[in-house]
Amino acid sequence: MARIFGGASAVFTLQADSDVPLYRQIQQGLRDEIATGTIGAGSRLPSSRQLARDLAVSRITVANAFAELAADGVIESRGGSGTFVLPPWPLAAHRERPATSEACPAWQVGLGDRSNPERDRMLRQVLRGPLALDTVPFAWGAGDPRLVPTAEFRRCLTETLDEDGAAALGPEHADGYPPLRRSLTGYLRHLGLDVTPDDILITAGTQQAIGMVAATLIQPGDRVVVESPTWPGALDAFQARQAVIVGIPVDRDGMRVDLLEQLIEREQPRLIYTVPTFQNPTGAVMSAARRRALVTLAARYDVPILEDDHVREVRFGDPIPPPLAAFDRHGNVIHAGSFTKSLIPALRLGYLVARGPLREWLTSLKRSSDLFSSTLMQRALCRYLEQGAVQRHWKRVSRVYRRRHTVMLSALDRHFPPEATWTGVAGGLVVWVGVPPGVSVSVLFDEALRGGVSFVAGAAFFPVPGDQPFLRLNFAAVEEERIEQGIAVLGTVLRNHLAAPARASPVAHGSSGDRPLA
Repeated sequence: MARIFGGASAVFTLQADSDVPLYRQIQQGLRDEIATGTIGAGSRLPSSRQLARDLAVSRITVANAFAELAADGVIESRGGSGTFVLPPWPLAAHRERPATSEACPAWQVGLGDRSNPERDRMLRQVLRGPLALDTVPFAWGAGDPRLVPTAEFRRCLTETLDEDGAAALGPEHADGYPPLRRSLTGYLRHLGLDVTPDDILITAGTQQAIGMVAATLIQPGDRVVVESPTWPGALDAFQARQAVIVGIPVDRDGMRVDLLEQLIEREQPRLIYTVPTFQNPTGAVMSAARRRALVTLAARYDVPILEDDHVREVRFGDPIPPPLAAFDRHGNVIHAGSFTKSLIPALRLGYLVARGPLREWLTSLKRSSDLFSSTLMQRALCRYLEQGAVQRHWKRVSRVYRRRHTVMLSALDRHFPPEATWTGVAGGLVVWVGVPPGVSVSVLFDEALRGGVSFVAGAAFFPVPGDQPFLRLNFAAVEEERIEQGIAVLGTVLRNHLAAPARASPVAHGSSGDRPLA
Protein backbone atom coordinates (compact mmCIF):
# COMPACT_ATOMS: atom_id res chain seq x y z
CA MET A 1 0.00 0.00 0.00
CA ALA A 2 1.29 3.47 -0.86
CA ARG A 3 1.44 6.61 1.21
CA ILE A 4 2.83 10.11 0.53
CA PHE A 5 5.24 11.28 3.27
CA GLY A 6 6.72 14.72 2.82
CA GLY A 7 6.22 14.59 -0.93
CA ALA A 8 7.78 11.13 -1.41
CA SER A 9 5.98 7.88 -2.05
CA ALA A 10 6.67 5.13 0.52
CA VAL A 11 5.54 1.58 -0.14
CA PHE A 12 5.53 -1.36 2.23
CA THR A 13 3.16 -4.26 2.77
CA LEU A 14 1.92 -5.74 6.03
CA GLN A 15 1.68 -9.52 6.29
CA ALA A 16 -1.19 -10.40 8.59
CA ASP A 17 -0.18 -14.09 8.75
CA SER A 18 3.47 -13.40 9.62
CA ASP A 19 5.08 -14.40 12.93
CA VAL A 20 6.49 -10.85 13.10
CA PRO A 21 4.11 -8.56 15.06
CA LEU A 22 2.41 -5.87 13.00
CA TYR A 23 4.04 -3.03 14.91
CA ARG A 24 7.46 -4.55 14.13
CA GLN A 25 6.54 -4.76 10.44
CA ILE A 26 5.52 -1.08 10.45
CA GLN A 27 8.67 -0.14 12.34
CA GLN A 28 10.89 -2.00 9.86
CA GLY A 29 8.97 -0.72 6.83
CA LEU A 30 9.36 2.90 7.88
CA ARG A 31 13.01 2.33 8.87
CA ASP A 32 13.76 0.90 5.41
CA GLU A 33 12.08 3.81 3.62
CA ILE A 34 13.97 6.31 5.77
CA ALA A 35 17.31 4.50 5.30
CA THR A 36 16.95 4.54 1.48
CA GLY A 37 15.95 8.20 1.46
CA THR A 38 12.44 7.52 0.17
CA ILE A 39 11.26 9.36 3.28
CA GLY A 40 13.76 12.15 3.73
CA ALA A 41 15.13 13.74 6.86
CA GLY A 42 12.77 16.41 8.14
CA SER A 43 9.71 14.76 6.58
CA ARG A 44 6.56 14.89 8.65
CA LEU A 45 4.95 11.49 9.19
CA PRO A 46 1.17 11.12 9.23
CA SER A 47 -0.44 10.97 12.65
CA SER A 48 -0.76 7.60 14.32
CA ARG A 49 -4.53 7.85 13.89
CA GLN A 50 -4.23 8.52 10.15
CA LEU A 51 -1.63 5.80 9.52
CA ALA A 52 -3.65 3.28 11.52
CA ARG A 53 -6.66 4.02 9.34
CA ASP A 54 -4.65 3.71 6.13
CA LEU A 55 -3.00 0.43 7.19
CA ALA A 56 -6.20 -1.01 8.70
CA VAL A 57 -4.56 -1.64 12.10
CA SER A 58 -5.20 -0.34 15.59
CA ARG A 59 -3.82 3.02 16.63
CA ILE A 60 -1.84 1.42 19.47
CA THR A 61 -0.04 -0.76 16.91
CA VAL A 62 1.17 2.34 15.05
CA ALA A 63 1.97 4.09 18.34
CA ASN A 64 4.19 1.15 19.38
CA ALA A 65 6.04 1.29 16.05
CA PHE A 66 6.59 5.04 16.47
CA ALA A 67 7.83 4.52 20.03
CA GLU A 68 10.45 1.97 18.88
CA LEU A 69 11.67 4.29 16.12
CA ALA A 70 11.84 7.22 18.53
CA ALA A 71 13.84 5.13 21.02
CA ASP A 72 16.31 4.33 18.23
CA GLY A 73 16.71 8.03 17.37
CA VAL A 74 15.11 7.66 13.94
CA ILE A 75 12.11 9.96 14.51
CA GLU A 76 10.96 12.43 17.14
CA SER A 77 7.61 13.79 18.24
CA ARG A 78 7.35 17.57 18.45
CA GLY A 79 4.47 18.65 20.62
CA GLY A 80 1.73 20.31 18.60
CA SER A 81 3.58 19.91 15.30
CA GLY A 82 3.65 16.15 14.64
CA THR A 83 6.24 13.42 14.20
CA PHE A 84 9.32 14.08 12.06
CA VAL A 85 12.17 12.07 10.58
CA LEU A 86 15.52 12.94 12.16
CA PRO A 87 18.71 13.32 10.12
CA PRO A 88 21.08 10.35 10.39
CA TRP A 89 23.94 10.48 12.84
CA PRO A 90 27.09 11.72 11.09
CA LEU A 91 29.75 9.05 10.68
CA ALA A 92 33.21 9.91 11.92
CA ALA A 93 35.79 9.96 9.17
CA HIS A 94 37.99 6.86 9.30
CA ARG A 95 41.70 7.39 9.54
CA GLU A 96 44.55 4.98 9.92
CA ARG A 97 45.78 4.70 13.48
CA PRO A 98 49.43 4.15 14.28
CA ALA A 99 50.07 0.74 15.83
CA THR A 100 52.01 2.20 18.76
CA SER A 101 51.27 3.58 22.18
CA GLU A 102 51.50 7.06 20.63
CA ALA A 103 47.94 6.50 19.37
CA CYS A 104 46.66 6.46 22.98
CA PRO A 105 46.37 9.26 25.53
CA ALA A 106 49.38 9.59 27.79
CA TRP A 107 47.51 8.21 30.79
CA GLN A 108 47.11 4.85 28.99
CA VAL A 109 50.84 4.39 28.39
CA GLY A 110 52.11 1.47 30.44
CA LEU A 111 48.73 -0.15 31.09
CA GLY A 112 49.43 -2.79 28.47
CA ASP A 113 52.52 -3.88 30.36
CA ARG A 114 50.30 -5.26 33.12
CA SER A 115 48.37 -7.62 30.86
CA ASN A 116 49.18 -11.24 30.02
CA PRO A 117 48.25 -11.64 26.32
CA GLU A 118 48.60 -15.43 26.33
CA ARG A 119 46.33 -15.77 29.36
CA ASP A 120 43.83 -13.38 27.80
CA ARG A 121 43.82 -15.43 24.60
CA MET A 122 43.14 -18.62 26.54
CA LEU A 123 40.35 -17.12 28.61
CA ARG A 124 38.63 -15.88 25.46
CA GLN A 125 38.45 -19.51 24.34
CA VAL A 126 37.15 -20.56 27.77
CA LEU A 127 34.31 -18.05 27.53
CA ARG A 128 33.23 -19.22 24.09
CA GLY A 129 31.38 -21.88 26.03
CA PRO A 130 30.67 -25.51 25.21
CA LEU A 131 27.90 -25.15 22.62
CA ALA A 132 29.83 -23.94 19.57
CA LEU A 133 29.23 -26.44 16.75
CA ASP A 134 32.53 -25.66 15.00
CA THR A 135 34.79 -26.65 17.90
CA VAL A 136 35.20 -29.54 20.35
CA PRO A 137 35.16 -27.35 23.49
CA PHE A 138 37.84 -28.81 25.77
CA ALA A 139 38.64 -25.19 26.76
CA TRP A 140 35.36 -24.62 28.63
CA GLY A 141 35.78 -24.29 32.39
CA ALA A 142 32.39 -25.30 33.82
CA GLY A 143 29.87 -28.12 33.56
CA ASP A 144 27.51 -28.96 30.71
CA PRO A 145 24.70 -26.34 30.49
CA ARG A 146 22.60 -28.88 28.58
CA LEU A 147 22.30 -30.83 31.84
CA VAL A 148 20.92 -27.83 33.75
CA PRO A 149 17.51 -28.76 35.23
CA THR A 150 15.74 -26.01 33.28
CA ALA A 151 12.20 -27.18 34.05
CA GLU A 152 12.80 -27.26 37.82
CA PHE A 153 14.63 -23.95 37.87
CA ARG A 154 12.01 -22.32 35.62
CA ARG A 155 9.38 -23.44 38.12
CA CYS A 156 11.37 -21.85 40.94
CA LEU A 157 11.60 -18.61 38.98
CA THR A 158 7.87 -18.63 38.27
CA GLU A 159 6.99 -19.38 41.88
CA THR A 160 9.32 -16.61 43.04
CA LEU A 161 7.67 -14.06 40.74
CA ASP A 162 4.16 -15.27 41.62
CA GLU A 163 4.69 -15.27 45.38
CA ASP A 164 7.22 -12.47 45.92
CA GLY A 165 6.02 -10.14 43.17
CA ALA A 166 7.73 -6.77 42.97
CA ALA A 167 10.00 -7.63 45.92
CA ALA A 168 11.84 -10.11 43.66
CA LEU A 169 12.52 -7.35 41.15
CA GLY A 170 13.80 -4.70 43.53
CA PRO A 171 17.00 -4.14 45.51
CA GLU A 172 18.52 -6.51 48.03
CA HIS A 173 20.92 -6.23 50.97
CA ALA A 174 24.53 -5.97 49.86
CA ASP A 175 25.39 -9.09 51.87
CA GLY A 176 22.62 -11.08 50.20
CA TYR A 177 19.06 -12.36 50.56
CA PRO A 178 18.70 -13.44 54.23
CA PRO A 179 16.79 -16.71 53.57
CA LEU A 180 19.46 -17.73 51.05
CA ARG A 181 22.18 -17.09 53.63
CA ARG A 182 20.23 -19.18 56.14
CA SER A 183 19.90 -22.01 53.61
CA LEU A 184 23.64 -21.89 52.89
CA THR A 185 24.31 -21.99 56.64
CA GLY A 186 22.66 -25.40 56.87
CA TYR A 187 24.61 -26.71 53.89
CA LEU A 188 27.95 -25.45 55.23
CA ARG A 189 27.30 -26.79 58.73
CA HIS A 190 26.74 -30.18 57.12
CA LEU A 191 30.29 -29.86 55.71
CA GLY A 192 31.65 -29.17 59.19
CA LEU A 193 31.90 -25.36 59.15
CA ASP A 194 31.06 -23.44 62.32
CA VAL A 195 29.06 -20.73 60.56
CA THR A 196 26.05 -18.45 61.05
CA PRO A 197 24.07 -16.52 58.43
CA ASP A 198 25.85 -13.34 59.54
CA ASP A 199 29.18 -14.86 58.43
CA ILE A 200 27.98 -15.32 54.81
CA LEU A 201 28.18 -12.77 52.00
CA ILE A 202 26.57 -13.47 48.61
CA THR A 203 28.82 -12.65 45.62
CA ALA A 204 28.68 -12.73 41.83
CA GLY A 205 30.53 -16.06 41.71
CA THR A 206 33.91 -16.97 43.14
CA GLN A 207 35.71 -14.65 40.73
CA GLN A 208 34.16 -11.62 42.41
CA ALA A 209 34.87 -13.19 45.78
CA ILE A 210 38.58 -13.56 44.95
CA GLY A 211 38.74 -10.01 43.60
CA MET A 212 37.07 -8.58 46.70
CA VAL A 213 39.41 -10.39 49.09
CA ALA A 214 42.39 -9.24 47.03
CA ALA A 215 41.18 -5.63 47.04
CA THR A 216 40.64 -5.74 50.80
CA LEU A 217 43.87 -7.40 51.92
CA ILE A 218 46.56 -6.82 49.29
CA GLN A 219 48.66 -3.73 48.69
CA PRO A 220 51.18 -3.30 45.84
CA GLY A 221 54.28 -5.36 46.55
CA ASP A 222 52.58 -7.77 48.97
CA ARG A 223 53.41 -11.46 48.52
CA VAL A 224 50.63 -13.96 47.73
CA VAL A 225 51.32 -17.70 47.86
CA VAL A 226 49.45 -19.74 45.24
CA GLU A 227 49.61 -23.30 44.01
CA SER A 228 51.63 -23.61 40.84
CA PRO A 229 49.75 -24.05 38.56
CA THR A 230 46.51 -22.39 39.63
CA TRP A 231 43.29 -20.74 38.41
CA PRO A 232 44.08 -17.87 35.96
CA GLY A 233 41.27 -15.70 37.30
CA ALA A 234 42.96 -15.62 40.70
CA LEU A 235 46.28 -14.70 39.11
CA ASP A 236 44.55 -11.83 37.30
CA ALA A 237 42.94 -10.61 40.53
CA PHE A 238 46.22 -10.66 42.47
CA GLN A 239 48.24 -9.11 39.66
CA ALA A 240 45.63 -6.35 39.35
CA ARG A 241 46.60 -5.46 42.93
CA GLN A 242 50.27 -5.50 41.85
CA ALA A 243 51.02 -8.37 44.21
CA VAL A 244 54.17 -10.47 43.95
CA ILE A 245 52.94 -14.00 43.28
CA VAL A 246 54.93 -16.86 44.81
CA GLY A 247 54.22 -20.35 43.50
CA ILE A 248 54.36 -23.58 45.48
CA PRO A 249 54.30 -27.02 43.76
CA VAL A 250 51.29 -29.35 43.63
CA ASP A 251 51.29 -33.15 43.67
CA ARG A 252 48.57 -35.80 43.91
CA ASP A 253 47.69 -34.66 47.44
CA GLY A 254 47.48 -30.99 46.51
CA MET A 255 49.70 -28.17 47.71
CA ARG A 256 53.14 -29.24 48.98
CA VAL A 257 52.52 -28.04 52.52
CA ASP A 258 55.86 -29.51 53.59
CA LEU A 259 57.54 -26.68 51.62
CA LEU A 260 55.28 -23.96 52.95
CA GLU A 261 56.85 -23.03 56.30
CA GLN A 262 60.22 -22.18 54.78
CA LEU A 263 58.49 -20.20 52.05
CA ILE A 264 56.41 -18.25 54.62
CA GLU A 265 59.50 -17.37 56.63
CA ARG A 266 61.32 -16.20 53.51
CA GLU A 267 58.51 -14.35 51.70
CA GLN A 268 56.26 -13.22 54.60
CA PRO A 269 53.11 -13.44 52.44
CA ARG A 270 49.95 -11.43 53.01
CA LEU A 271 47.68 -14.22 51.76
CA ILE A 272 47.67 -17.92 50.83
CA TYR A 273 45.28 -18.86 48.00
CA THR A 274 44.42 -22.52 47.47
CA VAL A 275 41.94 -24.75 45.63
CA PRO A 276 42.18 -27.81 47.87
CA THR A 277 39.33 -29.81 46.31
CA PHE A 278 39.63 -30.76 42.62
CA GLN A 279 42.36 -28.22 42.17
CA ASN A 280 42.15 -26.15 39.02
CA PRO A 281 43.80 -27.21 36.72
CA THR A 282 45.36 -30.46 38.06
CA GLY A 283 42.26 -31.97 39.69
CA ALA A 284 44.28 -32.89 42.80
CA VAL A 285 42.53 -33.26 46.16
CA MET A 286 44.43 -32.08 49.22
CA SER A 287 44.60 -34.79 51.87
CA ALA A 288 43.01 -34.27 55.28
CA ALA A 289 46.44 -34.35 56.93
CA ARG A 290 47.71 -31.58 54.69
CA ARG A 291 44.56 -29.53 55.24
CA ARG A 292 45.02 -29.68 58.98
CA ALA A 293 48.72 -28.87 58.67
CA LEU A 294 48.05 -25.94 56.34
CA VAL A 295 45.46 -24.38 58.64
CA THR A 296 47.72 -24.84 61.67
CA LEU A 297 50.76 -23.39 59.91
CA ALA A 298 48.91 -20.35 58.57
CA ALA A 299 47.47 -19.61 62.00
CA ARG A 300 50.90 -19.87 63.59
CA TYR A 301 52.31 -17.28 61.20
CA ASP A 302 49.12 -15.18 61.16
CA VAL A 303 48.62 -15.49 57.39
CA PRO A 304 45.01 -15.69 56.14
CA ILE A 305 43.98 -18.45 53.71
CA LEU A 306 41.53 -17.92 50.85
CA GLU A 307 39.95 -21.31 50.13
CA ASP A 308 38.34 -21.64 46.67
CA ASP A 309 35.83 -24.50 46.96
CA HIS A 310 34.09 -23.97 43.63
CA VAL A 311 33.14 -27.49 42.51
CA ARG A 312 33.16 -29.73 45.60
CA GLU A 313 29.86 -31.48 44.90
CA VAL A 314 30.77 -32.83 41.45
CA ARG A 315 32.57 -36.02 42.46
CA PHE A 316 32.65 -39.69 41.55
CA GLY A 317 35.64 -41.17 43.36
CA ASP A 318 36.73 -41.65 46.95
CA PRO A 319 35.21 -39.50 49.71
CA ILE A 320 36.84 -36.10 50.00
CA PRO A 321 37.96 -34.36 53.20
CA PRO A 322 35.99 -31.44 54.68
CA PRO A 323 36.82 -27.91 53.55
CA LEU A 324 39.80 -26.14 55.09
CA ALA A 325 37.36 -23.88 56.91
CA ALA A 326 36.09 -26.91 58.85
CA PHE A 327 39.56 -27.22 60.45
CA ASP A 328 39.65 -23.51 61.36
CA ARG A 329 38.47 -22.26 64.73
CA HIS A 330 39.96 -18.76 64.65
CA GLY A 331 38.51 -17.13 61.54
CA ASN A 332 41.80 -17.46 59.65
CA VAL A 333 40.27 -19.23 56.62
CA ILE A 334 38.15 -17.22 54.18
CA HIS A 335 35.93 -19.76 52.44
CA ALA A 336 34.58 -19.11 48.91
CA GLY A 337 32.03 -21.26 47.11
CA SER A 338 29.92 -21.02 43.99
CA PHE A 339 27.00 -22.46 42.04
CA THR A 340 28.40 -21.36 38.68
CA LYS A 341 30.47 -24.41 37.71
CA SER A 342 28.38 -27.09 39.39
CA LEU A 343 24.84 -25.86 38.63
CA ILE A 344 24.14 -23.01 36.17
CA PRO A 345 27.06 -21.17 34.54
CA ALA A 346 24.96 -18.06 33.86
CA LEU A 347 23.70 -17.88 37.45
CA ARG A 348 26.80 -15.96 38.61
CA LEU A 349 26.09 -16.49 42.29
CA GLY A 350 28.61 -17.52 44.91
CA TYR A 351 29.37 -16.79 48.54
CA LEU A 352 32.11 -15.91 50.99
CA VAL A 353 32.37 -17.02 54.60
CA ALA A 354 34.30 -14.48 56.67
CA ARG A 355 34.21 -13.26 60.25
CA GLY A 356 35.01 -10.11 62.15
CA PRO A 357 35.92 -6.75 60.61
CA LEU A 358 36.90 -8.48 57.34
CA ARG A 359 33.29 -9.42 56.71
CA GLU A 360 32.20 -5.79 57.15
CA TRP A 361 34.95 -4.58 54.82
CA LEU A 362 33.91 -7.12 52.18
CA THR A 363 30.25 -6.12 52.47
CA SER A 364 31.17 -2.48 52.00
CA LEU A 365 33.27 -3.39 48.97
CA LYS A 366 30.43 -5.45 47.51
CA ARG A 367 28.11 -2.47 47.92
CA SER A 368 30.54 -0.13 46.18
CA SER A 369 31.27 -2.52 43.30
CA ASP A 370 27.79 -3.58 42.15
CA LEU A 371 25.40 -2.74 45.05
CA PHE A 372 23.94 -6.26 45.27
CA SER A 373 23.62 -9.53 43.37
CA SER A 374 20.44 -10.25 41.40
CA THR A 375 17.48 -10.31 43.79
CA LEU A 376 15.42 -12.52 41.49
CA MET A 377 18.18 -15.09 41.04
CA GLN A 378 19.00 -15.16 44.76
CA ARG A 379 15.37 -15.85 45.66
CA ALA A 380 14.93 -18.46 42.92
CA LEU A 381 18.16 -20.21 43.96
CA CYS A 382 17.05 -20.18 47.58
CA ARG A 383 13.79 -21.88 46.61
CA TYR A 384 15.70 -24.39 44.50
CA LEU A 385 18.04 -25.26 47.38
CA GLU A 386 15.20 -25.59 49.89
CA GLN A 387 13.39 -28.04 47.61
CA GLY A 388 16.43 -30.33 47.58
CA ALA A 389 16.66 -30.13 43.79
CA VAL A 390 20.34 -29.20 43.76
CA GLN A 391 21.36 -32.43 45.48
CA ARG A 392 19.52 -34.45 42.82
CA HIS A 393 21.23 -32.41 40.11
CA TRP A 394 24.70 -32.94 41.57
CA LYS A 395 24.17 -36.70 41.76
CA ARG A 396 22.91 -36.82 38.19
CA VAL A 397 25.74 -34.81 36.62
CA SER A 398 28.33 -36.70 38.67
CA ARG A 399 27.16 -39.94 37.01
CA VAL A 400 27.35 -38.35 33.54
CA TYR A 401 30.75 -36.79 34.20
CA ARG A 402 32.15 -40.09 35.50
CA ARG A 403 31.33 -41.72 32.14
CA ARG A 404 32.84 -38.83 30.17
CA HIS A 405 35.96 -38.88 32.34
CA THR A 406 36.40 -42.59 31.63
CA VAL A 407 35.94 -42.02 27.90
CA MET A 408 38.56 -39.25 27.90
CA LEU A 409 41.15 -41.33 29.75
CA SER A 410 40.59 -44.22 27.36
CA ALA A 411 40.89 -41.90 24.34
CA LEU A 412 44.09 -40.37 25.72
CA ASP A 413 45.55 -43.87 26.08
CA ARG A 414 44.71 -44.73 22.47
CA HIS A 415 45.59 -41.49 20.71
CA PHE A 416 48.31 -39.73 22.73
CA PRO A 417 51.97 -40.70 22.49
CA PRO A 418 53.59 -42.52 25.43
CA GLU A 419 55.66 -39.43 26.27
CA ALA A 420 52.50 -37.61 27.40
CA THR A 421 51.46 -37.70 31.09
CA TRP A 422 48.16 -37.37 32.89
CA THR A 423 46.33 -38.51 36.01
CA GLY A 424 42.68 -39.47 36.37
CA VAL A 425 40.63 -37.43 38.83
CA ALA A 426 38.01 -38.29 41.46
CA GLY A 427 35.71 -35.44 40.53
CA GLY A 428 35.59 -31.96 39.13
CA LEU A 429 35.56 -31.11 35.46
CA VAL A 430 39.04 -31.27 33.92
CA VAL A 431 42.11 -33.39 33.23
CA TRP A 432 45.65 -31.93 33.24
CA VAL A 433 47.90 -33.34 30.54
CA GLY A 434 51.65 -32.93 30.25
CA VAL A 435 53.41 -32.97 26.87
CA PRO A 436 57.06 -33.86 26.28
CA PRO A 437 59.74 -31.17 26.62
CA GLY A 438 60.35 -29.22 23.45
CA VAL A 439 56.75 -29.28 22.23
CA SER A 440 55.38 -25.76 21.89
CA VAL A 441 51.91 -25.81 23.40
CA SER A 442 51.26 -22.38 21.91
CA VAL A 443 51.83 -23.77 18.41
CA LEU A 444 49.84 -26.89 19.34
CA PHE A 445 46.96 -24.64 20.41
CA ASP A 446 46.83 -22.85 17.03
CA GLU A 447 47.02 -26.10 15.05
CA ALA A 448 44.33 -27.73 17.20
CA LEU A 449 42.01 -24.76 16.69
CA ARG A 450 42.45 -25.09 12.93
CA GLY A 451 41.45 -28.74 13.37
CA GLY A 452 38.31 -27.75 15.30
CA VAL A 453 39.48 -28.49 18.85
CA SER A 454 40.03 -26.02 21.70
CA PHE A 455 41.86 -26.44 25.00
CA VAL A 456 43.51 -24.19 27.56
CA ALA A 457 47.28 -23.99 27.24
CA GLY A 458 49.27 -24.47 30.42
CA ALA A 459 50.78 -20.98 30.24
CA ALA A 460 47.48 -19.50 31.42
CA PHE A 461 47.87 -21.15 34.84
CA PHE A 462 51.30 -19.81 35.73
CA PRO A 463 52.10 -16.27 36.95
CA VAL A 464 55.02 -15.70 34.58
CA PRO A 465 54.19 -15.52 30.83
CA GLY A 466 55.79 -18.22 28.71
CA ASP A 467 55.09 -21.55 27.05
CA GLN A 468 54.37 -24.36 29.50
CA PRO A 469 54.21 -28.07 28.53
CA PHE A 470 50.64 -28.67 29.70
CA LEU A 471 47.05 -28.77 28.40
CA ARG A 472 43.86 -28.50 30.44
CA LEU A 473 41.04 -30.55 28.94
CA ASN A 474 37.40 -30.30 30.04
CA PHE A 475 35.65 -33.67 29.89
CA ALA A 476 32.47 -32.67 31.73
CA ALA A 477 30.85 -30.49 29.06
CA VAL A 478 31.66 -32.61 25.99
CA GLU A 479 29.56 -35.55 24.75
CA GLU A 480 31.32 -38.90 24.66
CA GLU A 481 31.56 -39.21 20.88
CA ARG A 482 32.99 -35.68 20.59
CA ILE A 483 35.55 -36.46 23.30
CA GLU A 484 36.81 -39.34 21.15
CA GLN A 485 36.86 -37.11 18.07
CA GLY A 486 38.65 -34.23 19.80
CA ILE A 487 41.31 -36.37 21.51
CA ALA A 488 42.03 -38.09 18.17
CA VAL A 489 42.69 -34.69 16.56
CA LEU A 490 44.91 -33.55 19.45
CA GLY A 491 46.80 -36.86 19.39
CA THR A 492 47.50 -36.50 15.67
CA VAL A 493 48.75 -32.95 16.07
CA LEU A 494 50.95 -33.92 19.02
CA ARG A 495 52.41 -36.96 17.23
CA ASN A 496 53.25 -34.78 14.25
CA HIS A 497 55.30 -32.58 16.59
CA LEU A 498 57.03 -35.61 18.04
CA ALA A 499 57.95 -36.81 14.55
CA ALA A 500 60.38 -33.90 14.27
CA PRO A 501 64.08 -34.75 14.83
CA ALA A 502 66.03 -34.31 18.08
CA ARG A 503 63.19 -35.32 20.39
CA ALA A 504 63.83 -36.03 24.06
CA SER A 505 63.85 -39.65 25.18
CA PRO A 506 60.42 -41.02 26.21
CA VAL A 507 59.21 -40.63 29.77
CA ALA A 508 58.09 -43.78 31.56
CA HIS A 509 54.39 -43.86 32.38
CA GLY A 510 51.96 -45.84 34.46
CA SER A 511 48.87 -47.87 33.68
CA SER A 512 45.95 -46.78 31.53
CA GLY A 513 44.28 -43.63 32.75
CA ASP A 514 46.92 -42.92 35.34
CA ARG A 515 50.14 -41.52 33.94
CA PRO A 516 52.30 -39.52 36.34
CA LEU A 517 51.09 -36.01 37.13
CA ALA A 518 53.63 -33.57 35.75
